Amino acid sequence: MPDVIYLESIADAFRYVLSGQKTGNVVVTLSTPAHSTGKAPMKKRYYRSMLSLCLLVVVFDAVYFPAHKTLEMFLGLAAVHVMLFGVVNFFGARWLYGPVAQAFDRSMDTPQARQRIRNLNWYSAVWIFCLGVGYYGIMLLLVYFSPMDTGDIAMEKIPASMWLTAIPSILYVYALLPAFIAWFVVNDFTLDLKAKAFGQFGFVYPAGNRRIGPTLLVTFIILGFFPSVLVTLELIATHAGETYTQFSAMTPLEAILPDRIIVFIGMIFAVVYITRSFTKPIHALLGEINRVRDGDFSTQAAVITEDEIGVLTREFNGMVRGLHERELIRDTFGKYVTRDVADAILNKKVNVAGEVRQCTVLVTDIANYTGIAEDLTPQEVIEMLNEYFSEMVAIIQAHRGVVNKFIGDAVFAMFNVPLDDPDHAVHAIRAALEIRNISTTRSFGKNRRLSTRIGINTGVVVAGNIGSAERMEYTVIGDEVNVASRLEQLNKEYDTHILLGGNTYEMAKGHFEFDKLGTLQLKGKERAIEVYTVKQ
Repeated sequence: MPDVIYLESIADAFRYVLSGQKTGNVVVTLSTPAHSTGKAPMKKRYYRSMLSLCLLVVVFDAVYFPAHKTLEMFLGLAAVHVMLFGVVNFFGARWLYGPVAQAFDRSMDTPQARQRIRNLNWYSAVWIFCLGVGYYGIMLLLVYFSPMDTGDIAMEKIPASMWLTAIPSILYVYALLPAFIAWFVVNDFTLDLKAKAFGQFGFVYPAGNRRIGPTLLVTFIILGFFPSVLVTLELIATHAGETYTQFSAMTPLEAILPDRIIVFIGMIFAVVYITRSFTKPIHALLGEINRVRDGDFSTQAAVITEDEIGVLTREFNGMVRGLHERELIRDTFGKYVTRDVADAILNKKVNVAGEVRQCTVLVTDIANYTGIAEDLTPQEVIEMLNEYFSEMVAIIQAHRGVVNKFIGDAVFAMFNVPLDDPDHAVHAIRAALEIRNISTTRSFGKNRRLSTRIGINTGVVVAGNIGSAERMEYTVIGDEVNVASRLEQLNKEYDTHILLGGNTYEMAKGHFEFDKLGTLQLKGKERAIEVYTVKQ
């Protein structure tokens, strides 16, 4: 592939070619590299948005040309407007966008940039309105210092009705309407700018401070009410009698039609940009909704409007944060129980307040653990236990069991809690057999063989949350749990690996072959129980 060299201007390109550095397969481009895109383009887009008002105003001048039919007047008005809405407007746009440009250029979050981005559409509209008022002031000065050729009619004899219609028309067409359009054009730009600021700086703007209704009301007033007032004033002026005809040869239709065309242009802008102000944030929100639907709970939508859609976006973000926290809990909880159990508990399908149910308890312990630990460093002990517990957990969960806790080198697991498992005793024994086989066939840590003793017992327990308000644990309690622990300890006396109680034997006797050790008195227990070992 050719080497790509990025240059900022045509002058830099010429200097590069003349320097003689061009060797081999090289491509020179004026495009910015990928890491710098997004800074200048936003600034240039804002400048284009503001300077587009100059073209719009010149179009307004062209609309009036068929009425006055004077090329000199059209060129004169266009020149003034290019100077105001082109040159002066450019420097104003640079000043308005200055804090925003500095923030992006320096990748620095500033309060001035936040405020300017938030109100850029309002500042821009006010600036355009001031330029229109400035144009009106220039027209008054030209009329005053360059009096009209009115023949025998003095300037003071111009009917008041003509002034009454001329002044509002000029201010509406060249100040209010351009400012109104500028608000929507720049607002469309700021929607993307806010999204970019959110992605780069995490800017979050308050939602709910503004409403869609007032925006639509102002639109109706500017495009409906004000033009109706101007039409009324035009009709009043055209009926001023002979005095009016000495100053204008236009018929009432010719006087009203240009204003109607201009208002129609304003309506087109309003319809397009009002629609975009609704659809753009909605489409952005739909994009984030699709990401959440695909399982990405880390996403957050940029709040780019402060109206009802912004409130909707804010509430969506709150919902996604809740889902993300829930997913984090599920993932964390899933490290201790199976995914099915975690889902059941989080979906409140499990009574964590406490319930009496039958359970098979499995307790494991490493034979001669104390001696093994004495020969190892603490780090080596942790490494060995982590490998060992990883195997134990995988086996128990594969047989529908739940590892409830680790106690030193011991594993405490339960079956049929919290999810129903009709064959819980069978599954516990199968898990125990697999644990015994793994312990005799593989090494852990630094080539350590670990012999595992296992006690299994089945009976009625109480399952639920145990602990304090600050820290709770879902577990099972009851005498049958203690029996399982005593059976595990009894392996040491009989040199066995797996011992189980009579209840477990009764539930699983059709699946395995057993040897009965007898009816034994367990340590700390008043009643004797039948004790079995499994042959496989």
